[in-house]
Amino acid sequence: MSEPENWANADDEENDPDYVPPAEMENGHITSDSEDETNTSEEELPPVSQEGDFDTDLPTAHRYLGKLDNVRGYTLYDDGQVINILAIYTATMVFPGFTLPLVINTFMETSILPEFLEKNNVFVLLCANSTFNGIFNYGVTMEVFETQQRDNVLSIKARGRQRCKIVPGSEIKNLTGRLKHVTVQIIAEPEISTPLCDTQMISLKQKRLFTSTLYGDLMKNYKYRRYHMAQFPISSWVYDKNEISYYVKLILECLAHYVGEYIPEDPIKLSYWFVQNYQLSHEERLHILKLNSGLERLKLEYKYLKLERSMCCNSCGIQITDPSKVFAMSKDGIQSNYVNPGGHVYETVTVMTAQNFKLEGQPSRQFSWFPGYAWTIMQCKSCANHLGWQFTSNTLRPRCFYGLAKIGFKVVIHKKASSEFEFYQSRSTTFASDYIPV
Repeated sequence: MSEPENWANADDEENDPDYVPPAEMENGHITSDSEDETNTSEEELPPVSQEGDFDTDLPTAHRYLGKLDNVRGYTLYDDGQVINILAIYTATMVFPGFTLPLVINTFMETSILPEFLEKNNVFVLLCANSTFNGIFNYGVTMEVFETQQRDNVLSIKARGRQRCKIVPGSEIKNLTGRLKHVTVQIIAEPEISTPLCDTQMISLKQKRLFTSTLYGDLMKNYKYRRYHMAQFPISSWVYDKNEISYYVKLILECLAHYVGEYIPEDPIKLSYWFVQNYQLSHEERLHILKLNSGLERLKLEYKYLKLERSMCCNSCGIQITDPSKVFAMSKDGIQSNYVNPGGHVYETVTVMTAQNFKLEGQPSRQFSWFPGYAWTIMQCKSCANHLGWQFTSNTLRPRCFYGLAKIGFKVVIHKKASSEFEFYQSRSTTFASDYIPV
C-alpha cells in the first residue's frame, strides 16, 4: 500500500542496501523471512500479558522495539530562542508530552542521524501541511530518551517537549530522505491567569479569594468573586467564560462518555491530550498546533466537541465506525503512535467495533504492538483500502478490538459549524496577552 510517511527520495531507496521492497511487507509488518534475520535473545523479548485484563502500561513502553539504552537529560529551550536543528519530516503529529517511536533503517538516514544525536538528543518533528504538498510551518521539539543501533537499524523513542515554528525566510536544507536541517523559534507557553487578576485593589485581593485552579472551588467562593466584579458594568458570566478552569470543566464533562480514564486535569496537558486523542481532521489539528495559549486551544477544542463526526474510509468514504466506539488500550490514550519494522509510523486509534471491512491473511504475533494479541490486516470491504488491524487474544480482555490507522480513515463532520464558530476559527486574535499579569 502507499505509505505517506515514506517521502524519501526514490534514488536513496534503490541504493540503500537495507531497503525493504513493498512486496516483502505484510501491510506494515515485515514478513517472517525478514524478521528471522533479527537476532533478538529471549532475554530481550517483551513481556506478554497473562490471562485477564490487558495491562495498558505495556503499549506505552513500545517493548516490541527490543531492549534500548536509556539516554539521560531533559532539554527545555528558552521561550523565543532561535536554534538550528535537525528535523524529521513525517505525516505523523505528536504534541508535547507524548511519545514517538522510530525505526530508521535506510542507509543514508542511519549514517546521518546518529552524528546529530551525539551532539544533541533533540530534533524537531515536522508534518505535512493541510494539502499534503509541503511542510507545515509549526512543529514540536522531540527529545530522545531511549535508543539502540543494531544491524544497521536505529531504534528510537522520543518525547514531545515544546512547540516551535520555522523562522520565516530561513533555509530548509534537505539532508536525505525524511531528514532536514531547519532554523526554528521556540513558542512560549504562557501561564493563563484570571481576567480579574490585574484589576483588583490589593486590600480586596488579600481578604477575599476571587479565583481558583478548579472551577468547583471558584463557584464555592462565588459570593466573594462578585465583590471583585462589582466595579465592572459587564455581566459576571462574561468573566466566568474566560476562566481557563471553566473550559477544563466543560471538556472533562463532555469527554466522560468518550473515555473516562487517563484524562489529565491540568489545563495545558488537557489541551494537548485532546488534540492528540480526539478524532479531529488533519486541518483541525494543524489549526490547534499553532494557537498561542492553552486557553485558546481549550476554547476551540470545546467548539470542536459540539460537531457530529464519523470515521470513514479515506479512499471511498464508507463508514467504518464512529467516535463513540473508541476506547483506551494504552495509558497514553486512545490514539498512540506505533512503528513497524519498515520504519513507517502509524497513528493508531483503538475502537471496540468496526464495520464494512474484511480481513486479509492469517493472525500473526510478530512485532505486535499489544503484547499477547495477534494482529490481522483490515481492508475496506468496498475498495480494499488498508484500514488497520484486528487484534485478537484467547486469554486477554477484551478478546477482540481494532486498531485503525490514521492514514486509512478520515474524520467526516456532519453537523455544519455555526456562523459564530466560523467567525472564531477565522480570527487571529490571541487571548494570551489579555490574561497574563504584567
